[in-house]
Amino acid sequence: MWAHVSTNDPGEGRTDDMLIIRGVNVFPSEMERVLLGVNDLVPHYQIHRIKQGAMEGARVHVELCERFYNDIGTNLEHEAVQKLKKKISQQLKSACLVSVDIVLEQPGSIPRSEGKAIRVIDSRDKEREGVVG
Repeated sequence: MWAHVSTNDPGEGRTDDMLIIRGVNVFPSEMERVLLGVNDLVPHYQIHRIKQGAMEGARVHVELCERFYNDIGTNLEHEAVQKLKKKISQQLKSACLVSVDIVLEQPGSIPRSEGKAIRVIDSRDKEREGVVG
């Protein structure tokens, strides 16, 4: 189940949108806090809503920093990339109590926005049509 609940509780200080992934309440800001703590990433990411069988899940697309990308010879299949994906996945599961797919992207590949960044993308319809986001 996936729900998108807007919150604005002054007592909590939360103004971001809550996502419900596989029955777990997740705030994108919690995911962002984890991602910003990873040295080999830049602060550009997107959370794609996806269909996983009968359930709904999430795929987090995040950019590698230029230094790491060059260190791996621009090879996104490099062993260091696989280790980094596992590390990010474990940290997100520990912080948010939910498993998500991680997609590491080359520098500059996630769209920039002049206004508020678009962080949550609904990719469920694209996947039904055979296009994976």
